[in-house]
Amino acid sequence: MDEINQQVSRVLEDTKTIRIVADIPTKLLASDNYFASAASFTEPFKKHWETQHIVRFIVVDVYPRHTYVIYDINNHRYHYETAHKQTFSVPVYILRFKSNRWMFFRQQTEDQRIARDIAEVHRHEGQNAPPFFADHIKGPVYLSPRTD
Repeated sequence: MDEINQQVSRVLEDTKTIRIVADIPTKLLASDNYFASAASFTEPFKKHWETQHIVRFIVVDVYPRHTYVIYDINNHRYHYETAHKQTFSVPVYILRFKSNRWMFFRQQTEDQRIARDIAEVHRHEGQNAPPFFADHIKGPVYLSPRTD
């Protein structure tokens, strides 16, 4: 974990604002509470990042094989009131858990797609504040989507 945190720190020295997408095999999570299980899986990283940066926990996105936990770090352009319309790119880095170890790498091809996906989940969630939960196994429930 220390090695990953050092890599994140080096990236933040140059880039300042990043989006981290943690990729966790869903089978490693507690199926009775995917949200809490995924959040606790990445909590040690989040706690470390918060000691020096502004960290926003955006969403837990659950699929049958993979679960994604998305954090923005130092994203000063984020505004909750208009987040459903914000599709500007933020550099995406993947934090993947595979074979009992974490890997961290840049994934530029995901910058714009994930920005659009985050705007869409904000739209679906209406005035609910992040972090959001999208369960693509049991099906997401959106009770009050934004209409503007």
